[in-house]
Amino acid sequence: MSTSSTHQACHHPARDITIVTLISGVVSLGTAVTTMAFDVSPLATLTSSGGAFIAVLSAGMNVLNHVKRGV
Repeated sequence: MSTSSTHQACHHPARDITIVTLISGVVSLGTAVTTMAFDVSPLATLTSSGGAFIAVLSAGMNVLNHVKRGV
């Protein structure tokens, strides 16, 4: 392999991915506590908190992709 070859590597440090994951976890826990306050079933609590986790994680990874694109 020559030194002038282009290599597409992930430019996201583990720190950035960890921060996005932790924020997703905190939002998910907040959603679970809020949902439990309405006295709903455990399945509804898991569904809403899981959905919140996936939504925030997806949004955060998209933001990382756009922010790091110029690097």
